[in-house]
Amino acid sequence: MIQLLLVLENGTVDMTELVESVEWSGNARKAVRKLTVGLLHLSDNGGVPPPVPNGTGVLFRYGEEELFRGNVFNAEYKPGKLALTCYDQMIYLTNNKDSYVFKSMKASAVLAKLCADFSIPVGAIKDTEYVIPYMVCDEETLFDMAKKALGITYRHQGVRYSLFSREGKVQLVPYKENTRKWVIESGLNLIDYSYGESIENTVTKVKLQGGEEKQTLVATAENKSLQKQFGVLQHYEKIKDKQNRAQLQEAANRMLAEKGKATKTLRLDEALGIAEVVSGTTIVAKVPELGIERTYAVEEDAHRFKGKYHSMSLTLTEMT
Repeated sequence: MIQLLLVLENGTVDMTELVESVEWSGNARKAVRKLTVGLLHLSDNGGVPPPVPNGTGVLFRYGEEELFRGNVFNAEYKPGKLALTCYDQMIYLTNNKDSYVFKSMKASAVLAKLCADFSIPVGAIKDTEYVIPYMVCDEETLFDMAKKALGITYRHQGVRYSLFSREGKVQLVPYKENTRKWVIESGLNLIDYSYGESIENTVTKVKLQGGEEKQTLVATAENKSLQKQFGVLQHYEKIKDKQNRAQLQEAANRMLAEKGKATKTLRLDEALGIAEVVSGTTIVAKVPELGIERTYAVEEDAHRFKGKYHSMSLTLTEMT
């Protein structure tokens, strides 16, 4: 059911028969997907088998589908055992830092330039349309630069994008194109779960400062009813890209609508595995005993493969 290949200089080696366990995981905020593999590390004649060098290419398949393509970043040896930690191409966005000044560029063009400058392979990079007049990035990771550009695009257009690696190439697509309508329901494919509500990241007032020419503009949006419940919890931000008063107010209203609510988190501690359900996608969760039946965004996922059994745990948040 699973297949693990190491891509070496002199060819590809199938390690599937030596696999004891596999965990494939990701987090929507961190971008990088990780593959952790436990292997038997024995040779046929009882001698010491050759080590697996860091940087070795890794390909992991489940059935006919390729789930992961990346490189070994850590190898840990124990008697007769080997643990490999591997990351996909997004690691090269998160682990490289630089300073840039971007002028009159779309977020998609910013991403394409960063990948070209650092020799990172790219796949589908969808046109983000909005042209960012000016953006300064000082000693930031490439990933933070790309996310900053996408954040500016969202403030102007209200469109979110998914940034991820597939088949060894960085991809950028509208979030709605990366959604899945899988249903996970307690008593069927959901085995264990936990649920909680928090206001630790709730905002009841938004204050944005921007400007056009020499005039300073301030836009505020607040939720009085939430302030009576939770008090004043203000988000303040200086907007560096050029916006007029109406655009600034629209951005404040949108931010309040997004952040002005309690965060409801549903964690699926164990469910039957669905390979397509990963961080950055959406699912429908049904937990009748809690009165839950709605669409959630997958914030964090961990898929585990042992023998023929595939399970997953998911951290979900309500769609905004």
